[in-house]
Amino acid sequence: MISSINLNHLPIQDLVVSGLIIFIMSTIIANIYNPLLGVLYAFGNIFTLTFLSWLYRETWSDPSK
Repeated sequence: MISSINLNHLPIQDLVVSGLIIFIMSTIIANIYNPLLGVLYAFGNIFTLTFLSWLYRETWSDPSK
């Protein structure tokens, strides 16, 4: 298996909490305003978190930092 991230030290709890927050907020936005806005909110957050993941790449690969 080819993996660029050390999955043994990946903060799974943080990823699950972030995913739940994105899902809940996009559902609320979709119910209040428009389903398209909820989908755009969810994909916008996922894209932003993916784009900014370089901030945490060092701490994921070396947990002593």
